[in-house]
Amino acid sequence: MGRPAPTFQRPGRPSWIVDGELFVSPTPRPRHQEVVVNLTRILSTLAVQHGLGTIYTGPITVRLHDDTAMEPDIIFVRADRLGIVDPRRGVLGPPDLVVEILSPSNRDYDRSLKRKRYLSGGVPELWIVDADENAIDVWRPGLVEPERPRGAVTWGAGERTFEVVLEDVFQS
Repeated sequence: MGRPAPTFQRPGRPSWIVDGELFVSPTPRPRHQEVVVNLTRILSTLAVQHGLGTIYTGPITVRLHDDTAMEPDIIFVRADRLGIVDPRRGVLGPPDLVVEILSPSNRDYDRSLKRKRYLSGGVPELWIVDADENAIDVWRPGLVEPERPRGAVTWGAGERTFEVVLEDVFQS
């Protein structure tokens, strides 16, 4: 039996643990943060207006396995699953949506190992956002290649779906 992933916080430095190994990223660039703010605003507005659940922004610890704790940029937890959110330990299980915005230092890592960890950890929908290309790759379990929508991403929040317009996500 593995031991629980330790709690970790590095102010201003995104961090995560995979298979017990700590990874730390450089501080995000301004463009990264603009996209985080835009996407958080869009998703939060939809979540609140329709009573869907809660949007959280990083740093927030998401524990997927005993030895794997991630700090995604944005997550969504449906209202009927908010019990997985612990005020002291973070999110204890897979969120309903995870959003990772790529940075130059972690592009390959986010697209490979982190993607595999999220999906194998039970995350039903993962968005990997490329602010340099103004694109969002949508991953779901079982996909060999991501969906890369043009114009808008369809967000499936429970039984409802919503269109997230890419132009709004990537506006400066």
